[in-house]
Amino acid sequence: MPPEIMDDVIRIRIDTTRAVAAFLDLLAEQAAEGETRRPANPAATAIWRELAPFRLVEYAYVDEGVGAILGAYVGFPDGSLYAAGDEIPDSAVCDLVQGNEERVVDLPPLYIYVVLAQPVGREAIDAFLTELSSHVGHALVGVVPGADGRLKARVFDAEGTKGVAREADRHLSKQVLVERFAQRSQCSDGRAFAALSYAFARQSLEFATVAERDDFVAWSRVLCDWIFAHGDDAAQLGFAEAHRPAEPAPIPDDGRATIRLASPSAYADGSAWACLAPDAPPEALGPVRDYWNYVRRTIDAVRAGSAD
Repeated sequence: MPPEIMDDVIRIRIDTTRAVAAFLDLLAEQAAEGETRRPANPAATAIWRELAPFRLVEYAYVDEGVGAILGAYVGFPDGSLYAAGDEIPDSAVCDLVQGNEERVVDLPPLYIYVVLAQPVGREAIDAFLTELSSHVGHALVGVVPGADGRLKARVFDAEGTKGVAREADRHLSKQVLVERFAQRSQCSDGRAFAALSYAFARQSLEFATVAERDDFVAWSRVLCDWIFAHGDDAAQLGFAEAHRPAEPAPIPDDGRATIRLASPSAYADGSAWACLAPDAPPEALGPVRDYWNYVRRTIDAVRAGSAD
């Protein structure tokens, strides 16, 4: 029996040409019905619309069959890479359609890269992509390894695979993805950043080192998994605002406030990790609540200072 084909990156192709064509058709139909409003840059608007559902997904909770997910990224043709949930500059999309804002031309595709902690087989990848299609609300094109090890594009939806075509060998490996994003998320002095959804906004968290940042991100994932396993009422369990895990984030723009934190391993001798087990009862998580309350106090203090 041949060895199972494994991969540690799940790839989704976004057909920008099709997205622009479909949106221009929609605008034409609306104009025929009397609509006079129109975006200043229809082609760019079409691509933002296509990207939107992929940027809202919480990938860690799509399908547990692929194991832990290190991050999800949007890849642009010029090599730019952005975390799926991060702010993407308008120029990234506008440059892609420059000179063709009002017409359909062949445009290069964009890619969503979901980076896995460990390689998984095709069955797990196919199940993830099928489930992801239900999260984004439409069929999607996954780029997956075939039996010959070469990448092929397949259509996935709630009913499973519908077609297949050969995909060009132009995709980034897990190592390249991680290294390329790390260049945007680590300062020359070693500081690294994470983003945390808190108080209806993305908070920029600063850590002394990449290891401390990664420690916090991993801790937040375990905590959110624990909350979900115990009824998913974060506030009732003593973890108000702990609704989704933190993510690695790029270096903030100059002037944007950051919140400096100690990692869970560096706080109170690491007690926030010591008792955080999947099957731990709520009453055993006192040190975990202490650390989370420290995080909340620190964020609230910086937010209050920014508002003054």
